[in-house]
Amino acid sequence: MNKKNFINTLFFIVAVYALYLKLPSILTHFKYQDQKAPDFTVKMTNGENFNLVTQPKKIVVVFWATWCGPCEIELKRINKMVMERKILPSDVLAISSNEEESIVREKAKRENYLFNIGLDTNGSIANQYQVSATPTIMFIDEKQIVNWMTSGLSPTLEFRITSFLK
Repeated sequence: MNKKNFINTLFFIVAVYALYLKLPSILTHFKYQDQKAPDFTVKMTNGENFNLVTQPKKIVVVFWATWCGPCEIELKRINKMVMERKILPSDVLAISSNEEESIVREKAKRENYLFNIGLDTNGSIANQYQVSATPTIMFIDEKQIVNWMTSGLSPTLEFRITSFLK
């Protein structure tokens, strides 16, 4: 086997393995697509509670963690959209799961996040949605239907958010 064929074979094996690892979350995302989102209530860092059923408009929900590098990238992109007034702070709910409230509050303050931050300290909401990776981003419309769900970095995130919220 020459060097080029070896590299192509190795690349193929790595790609298949990556797909194998990602497949469970991809299937979960398809499971929720165009389905009624399970209701939840989450305490927010501002002391109020957010309840999905009473949400009268479209919302972008981001499951994230303070230690997650890709989460930080996506949340900074979303925060920039809020700062540039492309979207409203109330259009986004970033839910931190399985983390202490003080750590989440400190991170949100340090990063100057302008959108709503939910505190899923015991991970029950993330479990309800079978979130297995962060960031996991969902678009939920005003009828509580999941329009889109993905995990990891999304190169088209800004475009998708603005298109969804129109």
